[in-house]
Amino acid sequence: MTVETIADFCAGIGGFRLGLEALGLRCVYACENDRDCVATYNANFSADHGPEDILSVVPSRLPDFDILCAGFPCQPFSLAGKKLGLEDERSMVLPKLLKIIAAKKPKVVLLENVENFRAFGGGSLLEATLKALDDEGYVGFSDVLDASRFGVPQQRRRLFIVAFRREAGIQGFRFPTGSALQTPFRPFLAAGDYSIPITSRWQEYIDFFGGKKALHELSFTPPKTRLGIERAHAGIDLGDCIYQMRSSGIRALSLDRPLPTFAVSISGGGAMIPVYSKERRHLNLTEMRRVMGFPDSFQFPVSRTSAIKQLANAVAPPVVKALGEAVMAALAGGDVAPDPRCLPLSA
Repeated sequence: MTVETIADFCAGIGGFRLGLEALGLRCVYACENDRDCVATYNANFSADHGPEDILSVVPSRLPDFDILCAGFPCQPFSLAGKKLGLEDERSMVLPKLLKIIAAKKPKVVLLENVENFRAFGGGSLLEATLKALDDEGYVGFSDVLDASRFGVPQQRRRLFIVAFRREAGIQGFRFPTGSALQTPFRPFLAAGDYSIPITSRWQEYIDFFGGKKALHELSFTPPKTRLGIERAHAGIDLGDCIYQMRSSGIRALSLDRPLPTFAVSISGGGAMIPVYSKERRHLNLTEMRRVMGFPDSFQFPVSRTSAIKQLANAVAPPVVKALGEAVMAALAGGDVAPDPRCLPLSA
């Protein structure tokens, strides 16, 4: 069974599309309802889409496609959100995707969400999703992949669901494991780009945490949560590290490890964007592209705030590419030995 075309639902800025087009697949349809995301998507894929709500999509009007991919809204299931789950109106996207799958019957389904989707409701939500796919004639598998194992300098764990039409004859699927080593951030620095400068207060924070200024020498009184480093990697050089400000305090992160998950709460104004202490600046957009596995040439015809939020919500293209390679190998009769962690529902 061969695959040639994809349909990109909940497309965001095209993380799925970038990863799958790198394998020679062709996108025949894309759907995204955020106006700023659509502007970014169009700028990078020479497309002319308008914002479209997936809930209003009529399946019979869609073109045929081999692979359906979707990074459907994660907020209802995220530990960082309100965890409303099925009570959140955004959770209606998943049932709509299942209706589209039932109508269009693509050969392969690729879905992505936060790791907590696997545990939500004691695992009942993931089980129900795989059961719904099984009812439509699919053999489904799931696993959590960490982007830092796939050349992305960020510890980003996301759940992926892969489902094949039953007639493909695939009874086992082995997810890509990536490298045994995580990807450090240091090689991805874009040195000398001061396009997002830090404030004078941040200058003082760097001096304070680095021992160059005492508390009484500061021109302001820090809140209690910022009187010290909340958490620091062992053996870290505070003069050459990444500072990450959080509501609970400030963390010092080693450049020789992957950064933690790039969070949507990061402000385009600069306050919550990580700081590179050696150059006394915020991470720039080039570095933030690299933290998500996007190419330096990727364009953002939107405000910096929107660009950062779009990246934080994106699917990492290198992970998608590796997953796509595993899918195509399975369809070609290659590496299909069952992974004991992810047996099909019907097994």
